[in-house]
Amino acid sequence: MKKHKMSESKIRTIIIDDNKEFLDSLKDNLELIPEIELVGWATRYFQAKKIIQEKKPELVFLDVEMPNKNGFELLNEIHLSGYTSFNVIFYTAYDKYMIDALRESAFDFLLKPVNPEELHHAIDRYKQRKQTQDTPVPSISPCLNAETISLPVVTGLKFIDKNSIVYFSCQKESLLGKPFWEAVLSNHEHTKLKANTTAQSIFKVTGDKNFIQISQSEIINIRYLNIVEFKSHECILLPPFDNVRLKVSRTYLSSLRNKFDWL
Repeated sequence: MKKHKMSESKIRTIIIDDNKEFLDSLKDNLELIPEIELVGWATRYFQAKKIIQEKKPELVFLDVEMPNKNGFELLNEIHLSGYTSFNVIFYTAYDKYMIDALRESAFDFLLKPVNPEELHHAIDRYKQRKQTQDTPVPSISPCLNAETISLPVVTGLKFIDKNSIVYFSCQKESLLGKPFWEAVLSNHEHTKLKANTTAQSIFKVTGDKNFIQISQSEIINIRYLNIVEFKSHECILLPPFDNVRLKVSRTYLSSLRNKFDWL
């Protein structure tokens, strides 16, 4: 019984890659991650379709370029067959497929050869999503269309819907460490931005009047703003982020007043 529970808590994972060298390398790296349960792999299209349908994985590492049909075509056929309850991390030697992967709602996109550190970050983000997937997120008006922007992250660019950004925060990993900006998303994921990111560059990327700076280290998306407390100089966000209190500096309080035409 104990073994069964331990297995259920792991992430059932499959690799699809026609290149055995890359497949074996990814297998070796995944087997070092205790949360991963590697339940199968395939090097050919017909094998891939069968193994996904039979093993019913939770996470699939899918190569884009394969003989006969590519990874996008394979994914589309599996979805049309009615099986959609798995997440995909596309990985390929060509970053030209990044936009297509985004359109296919891929969880992540990695370049070959896979960097072990980037792989661990991807798995950590996935675990974070699993922990919060049942948490309700603030309702955004349906008239708001998804607007994809590219955030400069440590490993390259991350394409996300800017309406899913709750706030940006400038943090330090240690007392003596250099500050860095991160985006906090509606699924509670924290996305670290590249080292030279500034508040000005964030505004340039978002290009959105709904993002407003409230201090030297905080930029909020007012779509998620619930209350501004004048006495405590704090912004309180909508549930489930209502436990987050962001301090408004005196300098930026006047900007908030002007934003909402307060007297």
